[in-house]
Amino acid sequence: MNSTGDGRFTQPIMFASPRLAWELIERIISHSGDDRRTLYSFSLTCHQLRPRSLCLMVADVDIMDRAQVITFRDFLEAYPHFCPFVYSIKADPTTFMPFPLLYILPNLTNTQWSSPATPQPLGGLSLPLPLLTCCHKFGTNITSLSLVSLSSKTTQELCRVLLAFTAIKDLRCERLGIGGTVANGAVLEQRLRSQRLKLRNINIGYNVHETATKFLFDSAQSTVEILSLDITYSIISGPSALLCGKWPELLTLTLTVSTNQDRFEALIKISKEFHPSRLNEVSVELRSTVGDLLSWIGSDEGNLHLCSELDQTLLSYRHPQLLPFGHRRTRSGRKDLWSEEFAKYFPKLTERGLLKIASSADIALGHDDLVTALVYSPDGSRLATASRDCTIILWDSDGQLVHEWVAHTGSVRSLAFSPDSRHLASGSWDRMIAIWDVGQGSRKITTLKGHTEQVEHCAWSPDGTLIVSGSWDNTVRLWDTRTFQQLHLLDISTNDFYHAYFSFDGRWLILIGSHRCRVWDVGRGAMHINFRIAEGEETEDKAAIDEENEEDKGEGDEEDKDEKDEKDEDARPQCCAAALNLQGTCLATGYVDGSVRIWDVQTGQCLVFSRMHTRRVTVVAFSSDGTRILSTSWGDTPKILDTYSGTMILSLEGHTGGVGAACFSPCGKYVASASSDETVRLWRTDDGSCMGIFSEHKDAVWLSAFSPDGKTLSSGANDGSVVMRHIRDIIPVEDTSV
Repeated sequence: MNSTGDGRFTQPIMFASPRLAWELIERIISHSGDDRRTLYSFSLTCHQLRPRSLCLMVADVDIMDRAQVITFRDFLEAYPHFCPFVYSIKADPTTFMPFPLLYILPNLTNTQWSSPATPQPLGGLSLPLPLLTCCHKFGTNITSLSLVSLSSKTTQELCRVLLAFTAIKDLRCERLGIGGTVANGAVLEQRLRSQRLKLRNINIGYNVHETATKFLFDSAQSTVEILSLDITYSIISGPSALLCGKWPELLTLTLTVSTNQDRFEALIKISKEFHPSRLNEVSVELRSTVGDLLSWIGSDEGNLHLCSELDQTLLSYRHPQLLPFGHRRTRSGRKDLWSEEFAKYFPKLTERGLLKIASSADIALGHDDLVTALVYSPDGSRLATASRDCTIILWDSDGQLVHEWVAHTGSVRSLAFSPDSRHLASGSWDRMIAIWDVGQGSRKITTLKGHTEQVEHCAWSPDGTLIVSGSWDNTVRLWDTRTFQQLHLLDISTNDFYHAYFSFDGRWLILIGSHRCRVWDVGRGAMHINFRIAEGEETEDKAAIDEENEEDKGEGDEEDKDEKDEKDEDARPQCCAAALNLQGTCLATGYVDGSVRIWDVQTGQCLVFSRMHTRRVTVVAFSSDGTRILSTSWGDTPKILDTYSGTMILSLEGHTGGVGAACFSPCGKYVASASSDETVRLWRTDDGSCMGIFSEHKDAVWLSAFSPDGKTLSSGANDGSVVMRHIRDIIPVEDTSV
């Protein structure tokens, strides 16, 4: 019993929920305001959080079909106290019911009309007059209107929509099509003015037809104070021609542009010619990713000149700024890295502090785009990762960042350590292979030039005397690491190159493509064998495959044979994954039809055929002893197969998304798999049990690797994040020894 202090007693309250301060409630809700799933959970689990959560959940409503509109109307009629909390509605104009929604929602100020999926055919804004009349009567509180993924036959239809919302101050258009013009355009413009439609803010997003843009600019330029124009994908023949006239009230201009020569030239022309008297702030946002921007700058000397010209012309405005990341943010701690890099191309803006790079609150280290390569040094002391953002990061054996740098002017596609772990080779879409001394920092030793298309792969020979590189220019090149001169040029003649592997003794170089495997004798500098690895449906019989390869050997001239292959191989299932065993004697290949084959590298004989997957194979890998093969598929579970028979030993069930990466541990006792479900899993190979599920990543995971000593497991994801885990924290370290 509890005493009240006056001699009376009350029954104790059991299981009472804690009372939270209103300040704490507001902070919790505000922090999660953009996550509907979290708000929904709050509303179901916490009595105190429920009211505020529900209010935020109804503040911004999507009702894209008739059933949702009716359900939402019935909800508001049953719970009218929620009506004042509805501020924004996104709806399909063809199913929206302005009455009674506009009538019963006193604080509704923001409306977005959008098609439910792809842009509607012409006529999407051909709305009945009663609907527009109702919007005109009850939509007087609507001050912000967005038109997205819609189209109209003429500007007259667009004009009718604008006349229905006479109070709008902010207008945003995106993916807006116009079929044509009308003869009485001047009359429509005058009518808009007579209705006192005075836009203050116009935002023209991408894929807005030039006719619609010109109509809006001509109608509202006398009142607009804030203007945003995306000239990246806009259907505009001459963006600079649209920005003409006096624009007497314009204070702020934002231009969004892609890394395209024509658009950059238009941007520079606008900067030179468009100077309204009151214009104060001008922002230029580059829509492309940082990797695409650097690739574009490095692809042509003329693009570098355009950057220099933009660097100069923007300074003609009172308060300009350049945002090379657009609305995107770099990782915390990388701001200085990118500022230093872009200072090379925009030195004047950088010097004046007008190059703006925003960093996120995420303190996790990593790249700013997809991780494209992840490799350990042979001695296990370093991990190197590369990204589509053109950077390389070196990590120590504890997962701490050692050094990071912008390595190329193109996506870095491949990394390879030298056998002594002192040097790193990187292949890039800028058509270069760079050699780095990573003993102390990241000093560039040299650049290997010669490829005319993107470099997709590079590797060191076991003795460190050779580097092999493969490119989409249909060539494989061998380089001498003492002189860094090209030793051999192997013309594949068809766009068929995927990967190159040296045998463990360095005698053979195995070149694996989507249709053929070529074995190069490194010592003799000649082709040893060339056999077909992509076959038709009827070749599940290994004897049929071997017979066809025997016919290839007797077909005579190599060029004639390759020309014949080009004509008939497109119809064959392509090889999309490959791996060589440590001994260099067997090749495993995976195919788009879900099958896996094992080949004798020296003879070209097909040893095993297996079809354990129903969709494209993403990875094949040998265990260290070569007795088992790991295969993964985009739409199936990872499988462990017997190398000699092709029979399935284990199926590793658990991932809920496609598996894009998998590997054996050096000891062969474990398998790591990475998936689009944003997790990495660790499995035992003796019974298929899952030892751990790791959810550190917040995006699809495409790469995973064990260190050579098996003590750490690292992974890289689509968002650029890199995670290293110590196996000792998961299982006893003695179980992972090689």
